[in-house]
Amino acid sequence: MPKFSKHFRINAPQSQLDFVDVSTSYDTKVYVDPYAIEVKDDVWSGQCSELIRSFFVEVLNALRAGDYTRAQNLMSHLHEPAETFLGVSSGEPKGKGVGAKQARQLVIGIKKSKAYQTGVLSDLSEMPLFVDGVGRDKISDLTTNIIRRKLVEYTTQQCKIYGIDLYDYNGPPMWDSIKKNWVNKAVKLPRINESSVMLVPKLIVRRELSLNSQEFYNKQITDFLIAEHERATSSLVQSLKAPDRITKSEIREKNPKSKGMLADTVAAHPHLLEMYKDLARIERQAMVNIAADDTSVAQACIDLEQALRSTPPGAKDADRYHIIAMHVLTLCFFPKLVQPRKEWEINDGRKRVDIVYTNAAEDGFFSHRRDASNTAATMLIVECKNYTKDIANPEIDQILGRFDDNRGYLGFVMCRKIDNKPLILKRCQDLSKRRAFIIVLDDNDLLEMLDARKLDDNRRLEGLLHLRFREIIS
Repeated sequence: MPKFSKHFRINAPQSQLDFVDVSTSYDTKVYVDPYAIEVKDDVWSGQCSELIRSFFVEVLNALRAGDYTRAQNLMSHLHEPAETFLGVSSGEPKGKGVGAKQARQLVIGIKKSKAYQTGVLSDLSEMPLFVDGVGRDKISDLTTNIIRRKLVEYTTQQCKIYGIDLYDYNGPPMWDSIKKNWVNKAVKLPRINESSVMLVPKLIVRRELSLNSQEFYNKQITDFLIAEHERATSSLVQSLKAPDRITKSEIREKNPKSKGMLADTVAAHPHLLEMYKDLARIERQAMVNIAADDTSVAQACIDLEQALRSTPPGAKDADRYHIIAMHVLTLCFFPKLVQPRKEWEINDGRKRVDIVYTNAAEDGFFSHRRDASNTAATMLIVECKNYTKDIANPEIDQILGRFDDNRGYLGFVMCRKIDNKPLILKRCQDLSKRRAFIIVLDDNDLLEMLDARKLDDNRRLEGLLHLRFREIIS
């Protein structure tokens, strides 16, 4: 069976899609990473983090109260999610549930861990570091089930973009952070043959979990033990011949790795875990492409340039232009711009936004615009105009009603050409004085962005946006 995009005739490679483009014939070898969710500060990730936190707190509270039946019941609802087609399984894609035996093993594993006993264990993402028998597959499955409600919502949004039909699906129960329990709820998902599919954002998957016990031992723990050894022997250097420098192999031989040993070390030196988490946040970045056979970013840019040039202006091709504009933004700015929504209804359905992105940037232009008090852009509002003539004041003014304190005050108006650029710029400058920051981008701008992305020239991409913004505020 071809990938999701091919089956539903989405004319876009993985790099232009916000979700993992899976096949129902095999599992894609990436994993949902709770730490990748935890470190993001966008609204959607924050909601997922709250679901994960509330679940894990409930498990820990049950264990501390000695209510092992409650803890086991919580864990027993964590089914191996067949609908995502992620992870590794032999033969057909996975899908068996977590039975009472496995749930009991998870509860016993947490209870027996030194990290639980010493109070070091506080987050679900830390379980692979400290709890025996817990690795990337299990953590990915746990996380997927806990945030299932948000993944269903995300799938619905993505299917709306591409006009994909949804069907009733009575899947596993979903975690309710208010009721602090699992609840059954009928939902709708897309279907390929007999298989329901739940899409997962690329933003939250990794090939390896961000927090890995072997990596933690190899990096922070081993280096720390070497430094401690050298500090302990440094006084001898003053009067005796300096001892030979101890090697990593010797340190590891004297201090063999175990999850209990990691927990004891962190209990005595908490900063080691903080350092490792900071490092993991930098090193484990979201992936633009997933599979080895995905179309290269450079080729995706070339194909998108051709698609833009071959799409004529006019109402007949307006929807095609909207999709192309969205794919340009995703290809050029993921993972800073994520979770696009098309024709998003606001103000109780009285208005619609052509495209809206969640601003998840941690640096650069979009980070600056989110953190600046004047723009406060938690979202990017985008209006697309596939006109045969210049846009005028009404098209620019249309975006004004899309701004508010929750979404922010930054918008793009994307159009095919601008004949009178000074006039358009003057209008945008006037609006900036009313706290409405609108950047107008035409085909030439999009082609320049694609060319910069093709060459992996992020400075040029960022420079274009900073230049356009400075123009409207000058």
